[in-house]
Amino acid sequence: MFEKVLIPTDFSKYAEKLIDCIGDVPGVKEVVLLNVVTRDPLARAWSPGDEVKEAEKKLTDARKRLEDMGLKAKVRVEPALDVEVDETVRRIADEEGVSLIAMGAKGRGILEGVLLGSVSTGVLRYAIKDLLIMRYKSLGAMKDEAFEKFCTRAFSKILCPIDFSDAGMSAVNAIKAGKMADEVVLVHVITRAESVDQLEAAMNEAEKRLYVIRDDLAAAGIRATVQVLKAGSGHARTYGTGGMVEVRSSAVAGGAAEKIIDASEKEDVSMIAMSSHGKGWIDQITIGSVVFDVARMARRPVLVIRSRKMA
Repeated sequence: MFEKVLIPTDFSKYAEKLIDCIGDVPGVKEVVLLNVVTRDPLARAWSPGDEVKEAEKKLTDARKRLEDMGLKAKVRVEPALDVEVDETVRRIADEEGVSLIAMGAKGRGILEGVLLGSVSTGVLRYAIKDLLIMRYKSLGAMKDEAFEKFCTRAFSKILCPIDFSDAGMSAVNAIKAGKMADEVVLVHVITRAESVDQLEAAMNEAEKRLYVIRDDLAAAGIRATVQVLKAGSGHARTYGTGGMVEVRSSAVAGGAAEKIIDASEKEDVSMIAMSSHGKGWIDQITIGSVVFDVARMARRPVLVIRSRKMA
């Protein structure tokens, strides 16, 4: 599925941890390690030679770790003179022809309480490659964090939001084609209903459509369950592979992104996988607002599959 992966690293703990678990990505054979050397804004003149050599040395050590895993690895160090770091990441991803960019959610100097770093945010918004934003369970204090790998069997149980648009099916189609997961939780969030009757009708229709997707995944050997949620309320219906297994209420109200994140925590999924665009897709340049909010706020790894326009 993802044979060639780009890992941009700033040598933070988040980035280094990602290197240790990249072998869990389905189909990975080759990794491109990238460090972008930036200019000190207070420096009058800049000669990045020493910084480039130091970065190359660090990346060489990381490359050896990847080769010990049986992966082909390549090192690139790129000075960023008058462009943002995320622009350089996107350029290298295109030049190398990678199928996936994998990044840690946080980097060096990240503000406490901010869940997504500025470089990851830029790549999320504007890259045209699939993107894995990796997160970890913190085991230590903030000043001396240790991390438990979310990426151990990160693709074992994936939550996949569905809005039934062609573009919005990209993620579940990729999961099916690559047989990326053992189990999938399919979620549809109803964002608008004018009456109780309209809500009930919308939920019933969503259930029927999710059953079709669920059965299609089951035919591919992937177990799936179904949830229909309503933004702004606490109601939810949960269904298993063989039909409805329970009806329950959620205590959390909120918009679509909040509902998706809440469901990911309650189901204790290993990852959230989303299509970059859904209903109302205007252009290829920026991603959907719900995708952006989930990627920014979720405490689980997030895989963004870039949607393609249907002919």
